[in-house]
Amino acid sequence: MRLKSLQVEPLGGGGWETPLLEFGHRTTMLFAANGSGKSPVVRMLASALGFPNNFRAEILEKCSAVVLHAEVDGKPLTIRRALEAKNGDFYATIDRDGEQTEHYSEASFSVALFELLGLQPPRLVSNKGTEAQPYIATLLPLFYLIQGHGYSAAYRAPSSFIADQFAEMVRFAFGLNPKHSFEVKKSLIDEKNAL
Repeated sequence: MRLKSLQVEPLGGGGWETPLLEFGHRTTMLFAANGSGKSPVVRMLASALGFPNNFRAEILEKCSAVVLHAEVDGKPLTIRRALEAKNGDFYATIDRDGEQTEHYSEASFSVALFELLGLQPPRLVSNKGTEAQPYIATLLPLFYLIQGHGYSAAYRAPSSFIADQFAEMVRFAFGLNPKHSFEVKKSLIDEKNAL
């Protein structure tokens, strides 16, 4: 996937918006004074890709959605993610070459985005010993560092619900077999549940 541009849509007449922010072909650098809004722009990008919204209240009160334009296999892709959906639920649309899908959960969004990227997420074991599937938000922190934590805590998924989640996401990113495959451990889990 090649990221092309990002735009924040306003909420109401007095809302905040950005112009169309176009990414460089290979590298994009944000350079501005402290407090000018670099971090929210980077967080908007992560949010468009499925990372949980964690914005200040004033941003949620003034911005309605983030729109990411990208390209996958030479075809246009547009993701529109609501910053605050009704009842705090997840809401995003994916428009792939004119065909639009709506997603009301992080799970369905992740399945659709993994499919678009040609990735087959493994069936893993959760911390509770049940089946778990990774979300985009569990994989994205391998590529996205939160400024406040820096490299000292590079991997910060919003929640850790997969057994050995960091190791499993690294293995998934590099196409390696999972450490805790649900298929391999299914009979053992079934036997434990039977007990």
